[in-house]
Amino acid sequence: SPYMYNPAVRTPPKMSRAATVKDVPAAAFIKSLAAHFKDGGQMEVPDFAEYIKTAPFKELSPYMYNPDWYFIRAASIARKIYLFEGTGVGGLAKVYGGRAQRGTKKAHFKRAARGVIRHILKQLGEMKIVSTEKYTNLKEKKRLDAKKEKGRFITAHGKRELDTIAKKLFNKLPRAEFYDIKFQEAKEEPTDDVEAAGEGEGEGEGEAE
Repeated sequence: SPYMYNPAVRTPPKMSRAATVKDVPAAAFIKSLAAHFKDGGQMEVPDFAEYIKTAPFKELSPYMYNPDWYFIRAASIARKIYLFEGTGVGGLAKVYGGRAQRGTKKAHFKRAARGVIRHILKQLGEMKIVSTEKYTNLKEKKRLDAKKEKGRFITAHGKRELDTIAKKLFNKLPRAEFYDIKFQEAKEEPTDDVEAAGEGEGEGEGEAE
C-alpha cells in the first residue's frame, strides 16, 4: 500500500455523522425512543398495564420493575418492524417468547401474550409509524399484491421519526478511533530483487570486456 501509519502527518477527511437505526446500539435507541413516546403524549398507557403479564410463563407484571415498560415494549416493537418489515403479531410473539418452566417437567418454549402486542401495534398505526400496507412507490401509491401483504410495515413518517432519534443518539456517541488514524505516503525504496538484477548486469559487462 502507498500509505503507512504515521500519527504525525495528515488525517483523512471527516466522515459524515448521518446515521439510521442500524447504526446505533439497540438498548440505547430503545430507551431514547421510549422516552420520546412518553414525552410526546400521543401514546396512551392502558389501564390494565399495571396488572397484566407480557407472557403466560411470566410470574409477575413488568410494572413492578419499571412503570414505563409499555413505552419500552412499544419502542422495541417499532424497531423490530423497522428492521424486519412484514413482521406480524405472530412473529413478534415468537420474538418476545421465552422458556416456560414446568416444575419437574422439561421446560418448553412459549410465545408472548399477543394482546399486548396487538394493542401496541394499533397505537403505532394511529401514530402513522407502522401500517398494514406497503407501497412499492410512495409517490404513485402503488401497492403490492394483496396476498403478499402480511404483517406490519414501517411508514415513511415512521422511518423519518426513528432515524431522527437515531441520529441524535449517534451524535452523542464517541467517535470510533478508526476515523482518527493518520496516514503518510511511503517512500518508494528499491527492493532486493531490483538490486540483485543491477549487480548481475554489472558483472556481465565486466566479463564481456
